[in-house]
Amino acid sequence: MAVNAAKAILKQGKTALFICDMQEKFSKIIFEFDKITKNSFKLIQACKILNVPMLVTEQHPKGLGHTVPSLDISTAQGPFAKTQFSMYTPEVKQVVSTMCDSKPPESIILVGIECHVCVENTAIDLRNHGFEVHTVADCCSSRTQEDRLLALERMKQIGCHIATSENVIFKLLGDTMHKDFKKVQKLLLESSVYTGLVHSSKI
Repeated sequence: MAVNAAKAILKQGKTALFICDMQEKFSKIIFEFDKITKNSFKLIQACKILNVPMLVTEQHPKGLGHTVPSLDISTAQGPFAKTQFSMYTPEVKQVVSTMCDSKPPESIILVGIECHVCVENTAIDLRNHGFEVHTVADCCSSRTQEDRLLALERMKQIGCHIATSENVIFKLLGDTMHKDFKKVQKLLLESSVYTGLVHSSKI
């Protein structure tokens, strides 16, 4: 599916970060959970510096626990408990409507688990409501690599931008003259963690 190149841009003040269900009970069963968590932490820290608003959901937290503490979601809105797979609940929809200076964002950066369930259902809802969705592949996973990769392909087919954590950070910066470039650059001195998206022989 061809995507309008102008819509691939991420702009401060018009972008939000959605963190989907990165909860304690998933940590032992999700493929490369620790690695996607580390990449997500870096992205969250960059979004804090760049004043990108963030929103967190948790799927059935009474049974699945809360968001892993290592992510530090202290400045995010939520966490919003949910039972439906999509993050775009009526409660979240209301929050999103004023998320960027009393307006909804144009673009949403999406990270979390499971890629083929809650992340994909969220992406579908967001696309259906007119948002540009940037699914961060190295910050998303499922119990199996097959489900993860096929979900990313399906999201691409509905017009999502399939990105990496560093890709979206650099898109948000846009220029080395950005006033916060040096602060963010410190986060990027260490490369993102390899999560198995591309066969190691191709790296």
